[in-house]
Amino acid sequence: MKRNVGRLDQILRVGISLVLIYIGFVDKEFISDPLSSNIIGIIGVLSLIVALLRFCPLYVITGISTCNRKK
Repeated sequence: MKRNVGRLDQILRVGISLVLIYIGFVDKEFISDPLSSNIIGIIGVLSLIVALLRFCPLYVITGISTCNRKK
């Protein structure tokens, strides 16, 4: 697994993931539908895993890399 998530992308993913996890699993009054809140929480967890591993499978498929390339 070659890293393809850069530092700024990683920081943004962690921040957004934590918000999604909070909305999905902790704050049950924000979204009253349990299925929708669980889906949002799962998306947050998956995004957090991608941020921590710094590897995004969708980036591989599309050929994107946000890592700094050394010259």
